[in-house]
Amino acid sequence: MAIHKVAIAGGTGNLGPAIVNAALDAGFEITLLSRSTSHQLDPRINVQVVDYESLDSLTAALTGQDALVNALGVGVVPRDIHLRLVDAAHAAKVQRYIPSEFGSDTANQLTAQLPVFGDKVAVAQKLQEIAGQDEDFGYTAVITGPFFDWGLKNKFIINLDGPTAQIYDGGDVPVSTTTLAGIGRAVAGVLRHPRETKNRYVYIAEAEVTQNKLLEWSGKADQIEKEAFKSEDLEQQAYGALKQPIPDPRTFARNLILRAIYGSKFGGKFTQVDNELLGVRTLSESEIVDIVKQYA
Repeated sequence: MAIHKVAIAGGTGNLGPAIVNAALDAGFEITLLSRSTSHQLDPRINVQVVDYESLDSLTAALTGQDALVNALGVGVVPRDIHLRLVDAAHAAKVQRYIPSEFGSDTANQLTAQLPVFGDKVAVAQKLQEIAGQDEDFGYTAVITGPFFDWGLKNKFIINLDGPTAQIYDGGDVPVSTTTLAGIGRAVAGVLRHPRETKNRYVYIAEAEVTQNKLLEWSGKADQIEKEAFKSEDLEQQAYGALKQPIPDPRTFARNLILRAIYGSKFGGKFTQVDNELLGVRTLSESEIVDIVKQYA
């Protein structure tokens, strides 16, 4: 099967533009699913207004599309919308569904058990069930590690602005990570290779970093005070927050994602990647340093 027409949900969020740009550069015909037509977009993009609460609306918008890439935020956008998109794609006879994974390895049993990833796991189970019953429908889950440039800019994987930086499990935990642009290229690679990527998880990493190396590369290792934390403690704090009548997502979601990134058995360092197949290049150390210094 060949993929030509690609629908993208969430094309204007944090990650969506990188996926849209890479798909356009690869020559795919792009339709953006949107609640409105107010976005200023590349004229090559078709905009299809949809009601995410309506299965009929989504099915009509996806009819004639070869693939659907879901870049809507998980946890921010309700689970029922993600599941409805799967049902709509199947009803519209879309060949390939790429769910909103793009992060920690939810195929890892420990990661999958963390509540913050419950929506992703539910979507994956539904995709596997449908794909097992309909050979014309397939999925590909793209595992990328934390977003490298976004994570530095938003002080998520480490705070390089100081005066302090939270360092997890000693700071020497290796983490596989990918830039937003690299994720876009990987998605385009999946769309170019539908047969090789059907019904499986693919892994990409442009770099492998540690927090201590990031501090060193920033040139601020002697200027920023390290605050030591255990990722295991973050997990316990998160479960405590979840017991509250109104859980604070800034505590439980952030802590559990950091646990998946830095916990030694949660698959944060990929043992094997699909970079070559998907056209994703491993960054040189000098290129990594350049990115780090942009946000230091």
